[in-house]
Amino acid sequence: MAPGVSLVIPAYNEEHAVGAVVRTMRTALESLDVSFEVLVVDDGSTDATGRNARGAGAAVIPSPQNLGYGLALRRGILAAQFEHVMICDADGTYPAGAAVEIVTMAEHFDMVVHFDMVVAERTGRYFRGRGLRAVARWGLRVFSSFVVGRRVPDVNSGFRIFRKDDCLRYFGMLSPGFSFTTGLTLAMISDARSVAFVPVDYHARVGRSKVKFLRDSLRIAQVLTQAFVRHNPVKLFAVITCAIWLLALSACIAWLVLGAAAVGLVAAATFLVGIQIFALGLIAEALRTRRGS
Repeated sequence: MAPGVSLVIPAYNEEHAVGAVVRTMRTALESLDVSFEVLVVDDGSTDATGRNARGAGAAVIPSPQNLGYGLALRRGILAAQFEHVMICDADGTYPAGAAVEIVTMAEHFDMVVHFDMVVAERTGRYFRGRGLRAVARWGLRVFSSFVVGRRVPDVNSGFRIFRKDDCLRYFGMLSPGFSFTTGLTLAMISDARSVAFVPVDYHARVGRSKVKFLRDSLRIAQVLTQAFVRHNPVKLFAVITCAIWLLALSACIAWLVLGAAAVGLVAAATFLVGIQIFALGLIAEALRTRRGS
């Protein structure tokens, strides 16, 4: 794989922003002593997205229909010719100036050990949002951190850089949809790869968002659960076991207060179920360890 950076930009009906994104990102990459290419995956757009991207200097990979964010990224990553792949959204939300720091932390410009993946951690009022959206972002951050056992400030940022070969090894487990980046973050951290987060000021998007809150939240929840099972099953089963034992403890207290034999039997049965579930967790962990060896 040739040294350099392939910038992959998935785009669906982003004619008003994609040209400016391509131009500013090209300017940022030109300021570095690195070979690069800019690939825009036109994911079945019905507007001038492809034409505007090409006019701004990008190579366009067209799709005859809208396949979704994850599949668009896959097509771009597979087509990338350089060792490192940087991905960025086409809606103008990410500052192009941050690309310099992100590339520098990942590319081997000298003998210093660099990161396996560098993620732009979104900050600012346009990222935090309000109401239910803000609560969902907080919950996602907390749950993601619990899954992998370290702080994950932004699990699904769409602006990051990684080695193409590293990403390809996870293709079989990554979502074809919006949760592609979530799965990649969790997989690399769980495999003890060096992942850094760089705070960037998230801007207001140009045009209308393609994110469907309920649908994409459910997909992210699915990806988090799959990551739990795949990378840390004993922790997942331990959480379930603790919840069941809390029910058993409540039943024990009720038995002591009411003195009903049936309640005592329920408490004992619930406790045994908890033991069985924890045993399943140990078996799943053993299988995971054996698979990884």
